[in-house]
Amino acid sequence: MNLEFMRKVQRSGDAVWALPKGTSTTLKVGPGARVIQVCQGRLWLTSPGNEREASIDVWLTPGDSLELPAGLSVVMEAWPSASFRLLVPPCPRASDRRPFLAGLTARIRRLVHRGVQVDPQWALRLAR
Repeated sequence: MNLEFMRKVQRSGDAVWALPKGTSTTLKVGPGARVIQVCQGRLWLTSPGNEREASIDVWLTPGDSLELPAGLSVVMEAWPSASFRLLVPPCPRASDRRPFLAGLTARIRRLVHRGVQVDPQWALRLAR
């Protein structure tokens, strides 16, 4: 991430970052997941893909948000200019496990699709 650029465009006091017209920057997400939320303008995010996962190429408009996993590197470009927040997502409560279970189910399906033997009891223990 170009820290010098980010220091120049950050507005102090309100935790809102700005990308002026015609600018772009690379954001390395971490140390944990982050949520990017657009305040004004349009923001274009793109990331490289790999053999296991497709690339991200998405437009966000004011009010839109997107969770970015830790370790992801995205290039952000403003159209024509944009401001955004980077938020730390809340820790899920024990009663709010549906997104976790959906992600776990998808991972198990990918393993099975690749021919990996998955013990059903192991999967159930993991989901508890």
